[in-house]
This record gives sequence, structure tokens and C-alpha cells, in this order.
Amino acid sequence: MLKIPHCGNTPTIACTHKMTPRYTYIPSTDFINNLAFDYVETYSFQRGTEYELQEKIFVEEYDKLKSRKSKQNDLTIEEEERLSFLDKLCGSTQYLLDNSNQFHYSAKKTNTFSSTNSNVELLKDILRTEINDVPAWMCIPIYRDGFVFYDNQNKIVSVLNVGLSCQYMETTKFNHINGDYKTYDLLKRFFIDIGHDVEDPEHYVLDDINKLKSKNKK
Repeated sequence: MLKIPHCGNTPTIACTHKMTPRYTYIPSTDFINNLAFDYVETYSFQRGTEYELQEKIFVEEYDKLKSRKSKQNDLTIEEEERLSFLDKLCGSTQYLLDNSNQFHYSAKKTNTFSSTNSNVELLKDILRTEINDVPAWMCIPIYRDGFVFYDNQNKIVSVLNVGLSCQYMETTKFNHINGDYKTYDLLKRFFIDIGHDVEDPEHYVLDDINKLKSKNKK
């Protein structure tokens, strides 16, 4: 439970200062080199026809309740709770696991690999790719692919949310993992090979960068 700090020597008055989120940025090389795990599960989420239809229903309901609250402010207790629930789904970045380690409703497990599996060795090599240029696209990440790492007691030791479109990675909210452009292209190929229906499967950012470099040399 979050404790509200008191102002000065007047404990009866709660501080109203907003807590600034603490952002962390760790190189993917450090992340994987310092991660001890027994096996990993791969997940695809926030994609597919079923998800898109459900998301449309959620957004429509969310917009109606939010508008009603703003204009009339006459929501019942149940509707307030529903609005709060929908706000978490529609009003913020979605992660594979929430703060209670509950999987996103759209999550679909695609594979389970032991730490000695050749696919895991490949994943480690990808995350150890030398970082020369960290992508900095001006877009909000949408995470659709992810990894959940477990120890030999079947306890989660880490999660890696991967957004291929905007090229972001986070373990949890505000905790970023930095990778190179090449890292994301390699991850895209990795996900395709293990059965994920990634968006724009034929498009690789490094191809665009190399074309631009060749054009500028002329």
C-alpha cells in the first residue's frame, strides 16, 4: 500500500505533490547477461480479429461512460467501477502482465522453451547485439509480443514486452530495455519463425536505413 508522506511537522495534512515516475533504461546486453532463468514462454497479444472486435466493444463502452461522467456525472457505483476497469484497458499502454501478474486478456501462449533450447540461445544472441543506434520514434508503443522468464520453481523472474512497430521494449511500466535497430529486425524474424503473426512481416527498418544511406552517398 502506498503511504502518503506528510508535509513538514503537520501529520494531519497529506501532501498533494505528484510522484514523478522513475524511468530506467538498461541495455539489452545487460538485461540478458544478468538474467538467470530455467525456461521462457513466448506470447502474442493485442492482435487478431477476435481481439480487434472485443477492443472495439470496450472502446465504445469506455467512451460512453467517460462522456456521461464528464457531462452528467451520474454514474452508479457499478458504472464507476466499470469505467475504472475500462480505463486501464483503453486509457493507457497495455503490457503482457499487469501489476498483479495477471496476463492480458488477449494473451496467447505460443511456445515454451527451456534455457538450453536453440531458440533461447538465438534469443540471447539477438539481445546481445551491439547497440550503436537506439530507436527514438515519436510514437506510443503498442506491445504485441512478449517473453515471460521463469526459474526452476515456476516463479516469474522477468517479463519482456516487445513493440516491433515503434521499436520499444519494457520489462514493466517505465522500465525500458534499450536495443539497436538491428535488434528489433532480428526479433521480428525470431517471432515470425516461432509462429507470431507480426505486423508488416516484409518490412525491416534496417533496409530503409541502408537505402537512405546509399541515397545520401550519391
